[in-house]
Amino acid sequence: MATIYEVAAHAGVSPATVSRVMNGTAVRPELETRVREAIALLEYRPSRRARSLRTNQSEMIALVIPDIQNPFFTALARGAEHVMRQAGYSLVLCNTDDNPDYEASYVQVIHDERMPGAIVAPSTTGTTFLPLLDEGRPVVAVDRHIEDPRADAVMADNFAGAVEATQWQFDQGSTRVACITGPPQVETARARAHAWHEVCARNGGALDEYLVWTDFQPGGGADALDYLLDLPIPPNGIVAANNLTAVGMLGAMVRRGINPGEITVSACEMLPYFSMPLPGLLTVPLPARAIGEHAARLLLARIEGDTSPAKNVVLNSEGEVVPAPSHSATPPAT
Repeated sequence: MATIYEVAAHAGVSPATVSRVMNGTAVRPELETRVREAIALLEYRPSRRARSLRTNQSEMIALVIPDIQNPFFTALARGAEHVMRQAGYSLVLCNTDDNPDYEASYVQVIHDERMPGAIVAPSTTGTTFLPLLDEGRPVVAVDRHIEDPRADAVMADNFAGAVEATQWQFDQGSTRVACITGPPQVETARARAHAWHEVCARNGGALDEYLVWTDFQPGGGADALDYLLDLPIPPNGIVAANNLTAVGMLGAMVRRGINPGEITVSACEMLPYFSMPLPGLLTVPLPARAIGEHAARLLLARIEGDTSPAKNVVLNSEGEVVPAPSHSATPPAT
């Protein structure tokens, strides 16, 4: 088995440069290319046991997410796992069902197993994870912020995505546009509801009864559709603030005998296992895999000793870094 010194010699760099590439720390692109080519050619694998003994930390990283069944978080996990595997770490997947008690139990596991850091999508404000930061373990939040200046964050531009989904409704001729979003304590649900409210206000007003808070699950989407269609004046366009909500809503439309296109539907996030175009349906992609990759690189840099101020990375639908939104994530009270 090749050693780090053999990789360095083959690439014409120092062993320290090989280590930085393996750990996701930025080096000059031409050096990174040479190192990765040498790693692949020599089939180099870092010694996990040696690193664990040297640092008194395990080679495992926790990824704490609210819903393993949601394809958004599945793609995010794949992105994070790809980067971590290249750096010699194993990713441990922890599902919380948005339950703070489950989060607390995983925080204890991270502590007991001496994991050097974690990537987390917190259920609320992220206070559950503050003990890790207090211990000096880096934490990178994904999809939702942690309300602590020590935590990095990588987010999709949820506001811009929901603006696109809502404006499309009016461009299609819809005049009464509703929004089905997630629990109000979840940051992404509030941001997407806020975007819906702003776009509706620009196009003729947002009706309070057209905003439905649910649970970001198919059952919640189905129940919300039933509520909206039973209103005295039902909407003729609906924005679904996540993919599973949209799936439940579309299933309920079929159950009620509504043909595709009778009510326009736009969804934030791609629909799972769904590629056939339907009339009156728009899906706005979110860069889930890129979020996972960026978060993993941030965490690796922290593990390697980066002490710069916490970063708030926002990615557009193409996975490109964009300026962080300056708007509030909270829609007006309804």
